[in-house]
Amino acid sequence: MQLFHLLGSVLIKGHGLVLFFILLLVGFGIRHLEKDGKETLVAGALSSLYYPAQLVVSSVNRIHSVSYENDCLKRENAKLKMERDNLREGLEEANRLRVLVHFDNVWDYPIVTARVIGQNPGRFLTTFVVNRGTDQGIELDLPVFTTQGLVGRVSAVSKNHAKVQLLPDPSLHVSILVQRTRVVGFLNGGSANYLQAFVPSYTGVREGDTLVTSGLGGIYPKGIGIGVVRSLEKGDIDVVTNIEVEPFQKFTRLEEVFIMQKKPDWIVQEMLKSANVH
Repeated sequence: MQLFHLLGSVLIKGHGLVLFFILLLVGFGIRHLEKDGKETLVAGALSSLYYPAQLVVSSVNRIHSVSYENDCLKRENAKLKMERDNLREGLEEANRLRVLVHFDNVWDYPIVTARVIGQNPGRFLTTFVVNRGTDQGIELDLPVFTTQGLVGRVSAVSKNHAKVQLLPDPSLHVSILVQRTRVVGFLNGGSANYLQAFVPSYTGVREGDTLVTSGLGGIYPKGIGIGVVRSLEKGDIDVVTNIEVEPFQKFTRLEEVFIMQKKPDWIVQEMLKSANVH
């Protein structure tokens, strides 16, 4: 056994090339003796010496073979992961195209996809930047949305980028419609998790009602989802009810958005400018 370990150490370290050939020649000699029927005790001893060396060589070969197979499996695994990622990207692209076709059928306006590449610093998320600008047909006050619901509007634009003002921004007022009761109110900022809205009192609005864009104000087309009423509270004056709205779109999870190339209706905007309603 000690001899086996000694031979293995010598061969693996690369210092036993001469010994290996000697053992190989001894092996051939033993086979020759066996063929002539003249096997002796010396031949048996040499055979015992040759066998451990043969095992060592065989083990080294197996190690190299396993290492090669392992490298092949790693390369194959990386290739399969890349193909999986490409398929996933292809499916997402197909889903985006289906969404574009759907919205093109619902609204007669071109839709541009954009990727979020930055957002405003600070505690409250009120704006972000997308990778589309005037070169891609983006203008001021175009509505921005996702498959979940309304996001906001384009508030500034350059050649290849645009800034989007989000619904949580308290300076952004959006005309809303309670889908069940058809009551019109307006959205007035909030936070990333909840928005604030106001509707006339005594109109039957209740928790669970869905809010959508009313189509008034000249920017947003009618029917884009905004959120669900979570709580109601009477305002300082009895004619107004304060509503806490859970938005359909989570603003902190935005990666891609759709920009509708709907030019603002300037006549309607002039009429409502004094009320600061979009």
